[in-house]
Amino acid sequence: MRRNKKVLLFWMAVCLMALSFAIPAAAAEVSEDKYTHSVSKSLGEVDEVITFEDLGELYEDMDVTSTLVPDKAILTFTAKAKTSAVVLGYSLENGILVSESLPWTIKGKKQLVNSFAPNTTGTVTFEYGLPYYELYIADEETGNQTSYFFKIDKGNVSGDQPDAWAKTEVEAAIAGGLVPEGLQSYYKQQITRADFAKLIVNLLEVTTGKTIDAILEENEVSLSDNPFADTTIKQVIAANLMGIVNGKGNGIFDPYGSITRQEAAVMLTNTVDVFGFDITGDPSTFADSKAIASWAKPSVDFVFTYGVMNGTGNNNFSPKGTYTRQQAFTTILRLSDLMSEE
Repeated sequence: MRRNKKVLLFWMAVCLMALSFAIPAAAAEVSEDKYTHSVSKSLGEVDEVITFEDLGELYEDMDVTSTLVPDKAILTFTAKAKTSAVVLGYSLENGILVSESLPWTIKGKKQLVNSFAPNTTGTVTFEYGLPYYELYIADEETGNQTSYFFKIDKGNVSGDQPDAWAKTEVEAAIAGGLVPEGLQSYYKQQITRADFAKLIVNLLEVTTGKTIDAILEENEVSLSDNPFADTTIKQVIAANLMGIVNGKGNGIFDPYGSITRQEAAVMLTNTVDVFGFDITGDPSTFADSKAIASWAKPSVDFVFTYGVMNGTGNNNFSPKGTYTRQQAFTTILRLSDLMSEE
């Protein structure tokens, strides 16, 4: 499938600078002698009319044929000659599908790259809870382009409802506008670092009644000041500029990595701090306190003191334990309620 109005080629090597050029509507498909691609499981095809945004450009009412795939399906791409290929994931924001770049796994290592040398194979697992994915291929020599869309078949996602203990709070968070539309699914899945940043930024917008662009302008910072080499996701950059989320060093944010409970505690506490609230909490006395990192202990004390996060049973906090979407949504609701009481 080819996007008739596509006008971009992504990234040079590992850089995130987009090189845009116009491709005529009549541009040919990339010759299939230059690549092969496959998915681990296909469930058929679906024809739809969708609207999506890609690097700020809006494509309205596009006729798209998507391959239906189950959650966790694996896309495999192999270059037979030097070829440019990227995978985009699309989240739903205000009825529009908005793109974000996804990393390839090449020789066991995740890399945000677009240039494939001959006989190089990359894979992507559709595991980030996004409804649509796209494989975009470009031939730098001819300007030809090819796009393949993939749609996750939710009928094959088991238990796509919050657990009973979380259901009431998750529904309240969604009703209160605290959970972006594109995150309202896959509740038991571990939340990614990027999705948690989206959740935090959405909370900032809901609480202030201002867009994140206006908030950043008031704080005299710009999205162009992106410190990360592995992501261009707007909310990640914004949350970092606001002092809420940090990277992992050397320009790495790891947007699709999961977060631990102690990392969540720090981000939640940093969010309250942005609003000028007192973030002092009573010293916690968890049985596993020694396992809580020193940099996270004050935040764990705060979120536990004010009921934003609870323990995990047997007087443990499980600081390195996993953190799911439904846990994130319930704590965002509690944090919002806490701020509204002040």
